[in-house]
Amino acid sequence: MRTEHTLCIAFVILVVCVTIACSGSPVRPEQEKPAGGDAAATPVTAATLVASDKSWGNTEGPAVDSKGTLYFTSRGTFKGIAAWSEKEGARQYLAVATKEGPGGLWIDDSDNIFLTATGERKILKVSPDKKVSVAAENFEANPTLSKGPNDLVVAKTGTIYFTDPNGYYGDAPNGTIYRIAPDGRTSVFSEAITGPNGIALSADEKTLYVSHNVSKSTSKIEKWPLNPDGSAGVMSELATVNNCVADGMALDREGDLWLTCYSFGAAHRISPDGRIVGTITTEQKALTNCIFGRGANNKTLYLTSSDMERVTGYVYKADLSVPGIR
Repeated sequence: MRTEHTLCIAFVILVVCVTIACSGSPVRPEQEKPAGGDAAATPVTAATLVASDKSWGNTEGPAVDSKGTLYFTSRGTFKGIAAWSEKEGARQYLAVATKEGPGGLWIDDSDNIFLTATGERKILKVSPDKKVSVAAENFEANPTLSKGPNDLVVAKTGTIYFTDPNGYYGDAPNGTIYRIAPDGRTSVFSEAITGPNGIALSADEKTLYVSHNVSKSTSKIEKWPLNPDGSAGVMSELATVNNCVADGMALDREGDLWLTCYSFGAAHRISPDGRIVGTITTEQKALTNCIFGRGANNKTLYLTSSDMERVTGYVYKADLSVPGIR
């Protein structure tokens, strides 16, 4: 009798436990994604090395033309623009902005290359036949503080936005974000943040994103709605990312933003609500910038990097499931 009673109690407990387990709410996928700068438990992809060269030094500013050729800046013993394609491999393209080497690059629909000439304190334009012209100069709000223009993005209207950080780790006076109107006039877009660095436009070109650092390991991404004339609306914060020195950025077609973290060898995918939902890692830690390919390669994210001593430059790629925008 005691045995039967015990078995009966055990059976009831088992039924109750099964009922609770079946009726409990399942964990939603988004609940598994960390908020803010916690990159734990996110999908991690290891990037593949594409090319490297000891003459590139600090490799930066990737951009892709209409033929699918990747261009990037070389800031080592060769100072200028390098190029790479699967068919031709890597090569020197043009020596330009040779005081320090160019910073960021952008390629428009006509395959003109725009670049930040950091040492020269200019924005330059390189035509497909390699003719160099000046898009902006003498624009600095405070030349004594300026470190020179860093990164840039060009809207389909022809408006150019670029950053001039003053410093990189949150310990310098606020930097400046500039806007060059289609008529060539340069004006201050914003002086609201310290160390503005990477810069990107949303797919509809109605929002401007800028990355910056508030300490040596904490980064933020800010966003501005753009007024009809391209000027700044009210700034708001998209994300705070820990264990990151924010550098360049690229956006995909789901509205997620890829942020490269210099000295950490990681690029994080940031969702529109500021969560880290994916990570790409590179063997070299001095990761500087990223860009999606075009055409058949629009799911390939190219990343520029170097060793921490900035002696050898590297280019990586990662094949992703979501295509990017330029």
